[in-house]
Amino acid sequence: MLNVTEKPDVFISHASPDKATFVRPLAEALRKLGVAVWYDEFSLELGDSISQQIDRGIANSRFGIVVVSPAFISRNWTQHELHALVNRDVDQDIRILPVWHGVTKKEVSDFSPSLADKVAIDTSHVDAMEAAIRILRTIRPDLYSAHPRAELERLASGAAIAELQAEIEGLHAELEEYRCPYCGVGLSTRADAPMDDEQKNWDVVEVFDCGFRHFGGSVDRPCPQDPRFPKFDDYEVVILSKQLSGAEGVTAMARPKTDMARKLRLNAGVGATEQEARARLLAQYRYAAGEISNAEWFKATVG
Repeated sequence: MLNVTEKPDVFISHASPDKATFVRPLAEALRKLGVAVWYDEFSLELGDSISQQIDRGIANSRFGIVVVSPAFISRNWTQHELHALVNRDVDQDIRILPVWHGVTKKEVSDFSPSLADKVAIDTSHVDAMEAAIRILRTIRPDLYSAHPRAELERLASGAAIAELQAEIEGLHAELEEYRCPYCGVGLSTRADAPMDDEQKNWDVVEVFDCGFRHFGGSVDRPCPQDPRFPKFDDYEVVILSKQLSGAEGVTAMARPKTDMARKLRLNAGVGATEQEARARLLAQYRYAAGEISNAEWFKATVG
């Protein structure tokens, strides 16, 4: 994107009825070309003193575009702006660039002989984009000479910005492939893995930071943000005594009752008592569901 200077390169003096037909497209094209534009729709904010900001814009700008039209000629406010620009033009502090918009040279001469004496752009022969490129050549020759004509047209028309936006949207779409579709966390592992014991069929397994695992075109382990994520009640708790489990304490195992519960395999909870074993099994579930932190899980299952 082209850089702009800190202060305005140009101030645009115009009448409001001409905004839609010419002035707004001109201001937008200039800005896309890298010109710092003082234009009321860009430069005025809620609560600003209009007269003070306009006077400041004129005082700080190096050039003044005056869009002379029947509406411009008939309004007192635009004449105030013009007088301020003319005074600065006389002092050689600013250079006026006239644009004739739906007026004849006689009409301009009757309104302001000094404006009629200046070389002007006539919108009956050029559109806003072409006018912006011609103005660029005068006020920012550095930017004008830095780009071929075709590139200037792309910039002024907004095609370059549209292409950049499309490229950014494409990158966003690509990035979405590397994020969990439910919670948006990043992909941690992506690798080829066999789908059968004979290792004849392979597919890609994707594991995300939230625990979501996708393999063989389906969910292998659900994300906690998946609305289908199993509840603890979707498991039947089976208690095994020391004698049956062979463990040092009582073992609580989770037997899944639904298809989604079967995709979330929980480690057994082992404790000195059945209550402790159940509590540790529940902690395994709560950690998998993202309800407790790693430190809380460790304290509940080991501490």
